[in-house]
Amino acid sequence: MALSQQQQIFELIKQSRQSLIVIRQDWNGDALSSALALAVFLRKLGKKVEIVCSNFKPTINFSFLPCSEIKPTLDNVQNFVITIDITKTGLGEFEYNEADNKLNIFITPKVGQLDKDNVSMAMAGFKYDLIFLINCQDLESIGSIYQANADFFYATTKINIDHSSQNEYYGNLNLVNLAAAATGEILFDLFKEWREELIDDNIATYLLTSIISATKNFKSTEVTPRLLALAGILIAKGARRDQIIQNLYQSRFISTLKLWGRVLSRLNNDLNDKIVWSVLSRQDFLETATSPDELIDVIEEMIVSMPKTEIVVLLYEDNESALVKVIVYSAKKFDAVYLTRKFNASGSKELAKFFLPGRNLAQAEREVIEEIKRQ
Repeated sequence: MALSQQQQIFELIKQSRQSLIVIRQDWNGDALSSALALAVFLRKLGKKVEIVCSNFKPTINFSFLPCSEIKPTLDNVQNFVITIDITKTGLGEFEYNEADNKLNIFITPKVGQLDKDNVSMAMAGFKYDLIFLINCQDLESIGSIYQANADFFYATTKINIDHSSQNEYYGNLNLVNLAAAATGEILFDLFKEWREELIDDNIATYLLTSIISATKNFKSTEVTPRLLALAGILIAKGARRDQIIQNLYQSRFISTLKLWGRVLSRLNNDLNDKIVWSVLSRQDFLETATSPDELIDVIEEMIVSMPKTEIVVLLYEDNESALVKVIVYSAKKFDAVYLTRKFNASGSKELAKFFLPGRNLAQAEREVIEEIKRQ
């Protein structure tokens, strides 16, 4: 009898020596907390695992999670092996040291002598033999980590876990559930199928964080009776709901609320509210004591508040470079990168970013919105 998809994943985990969990570059709370939950579960199975996210910078509202576990870069993915043939000599003693930026290896044979013909060197396999990709609609959404290690990503077994309709099913195994509201929901089903007793209070908290973040505290249209029941199960397993709500929704700084006010006061719309956009100047960030890092949170709140909206565009003057930068968020069927291809945007189908040199805010606003309307 053929193995189910979940059973195939379990077999890959059993055979794996060391796994890598990858979050897309434009990460959100769903991806972040799901990756942490998966990492803890794998470690409870005795597996080595690391988490990476291109240029990762944690935000204050997720400071209650162990974000220090997530590396912003991926280094040394391939091993270099030095092989010494000791068939005739045996091994007596072995030592090494590091001096003057050199690694010195000292080998004393049991009998006879070693010479250079006994030594060979080669690039070995990759450090990680299994990759979990969390909420990555395609490999390009991983960002610079993928671009710098494309050979590794193509050669290594990939398990693609997501709930987006824009996912391209690029993995060797694709655990993509379009009916799920959050990746945490998918992971709970996976954990329950294998070893539910391993779900402790930390894993339960991370999974509940995924669900609450993805549904904006159960306000989105994806909320189902099953999801509400799952939230109850996770709380019964020790999920710290009050801590999650306090950090995600009850700790808004006055400065962030002021920034939201600036965005809303300049909100424009077209095509029956299917496109909404706003602009922010450098002065707006200075006067509200905020930074562009907070704009993704603003966009997510706008999506929840305006369910008919399909595309959200924010244009802003960057504090450091003085360039006009643009964030385009596609809430529905559109590909954000494709919509903005004229501007050489980078990102994912859901979120694209680019900058416009030589334009002021008004010029950039007119050019970007007209281009998107033409699509």
